[in-house]
Amino acid sequence: MLDGAVLSGPDWQLDLGGVAQGAFVNHVLRGSRMMRLDLWQGDTRRSISCTVGAQGWRTDQGARAFLTLARDALDAMAPDATITLGERGRSRLVMFAIGVVALVTGLGLLAAAVASGVSAERLAAAAVPVLGLAAIGGVMSFAYAPWKRPPQATPAALAKVLGGIIDDLPAAP
Repeated sequence: MLDGAVLSGPDWQLDLGGVAQGAFVNHVLRGSRMMRLDLWQGDTRRSISCTVGAQGWRTDQGARAFLTLARDALDAMAPDATITLGERGRSRLVMFAIGVVALVTGLGLLAAAVASGVSAERLAAAAVPVLGLAAIGGVMSFAYAPWKRPPQATPAALAKVLGGIIDDLPAAP
């Protein structure tokens, strides 16, 4: 719930004027879309989130309510705050590690198949999923590389983007 510049959760309150950093996360995994806004005030992190079906999220009223609350919270923040787009901190390192494991596993399986002398027919059949695993791992490793600065936005810029998304959603019944 948002009351002026104070965001409230079940057992917490956060003065948005004192928030210096945040992160907006949007993942689709196993048929679900998870959206989350993390806000830091000092060492304290507070989050609001929404998980809905990936297929029908645009018509889900919970998704609309979350996006509206996130937009309004961003509008109430100090303009010099920084919002990271995507995971940050330990979560970002975990995503990088998962990518490296997928990349190494995919390439390792392919190398093992070639070295074992399997027939060209079996190698071709296995190549598509194994190279797919390696490709996903490569993309994740690159996207979440710890030496890369994650994309960032100001609260006002992200609020404007979320407002555009909300405006494009089908009308509420």
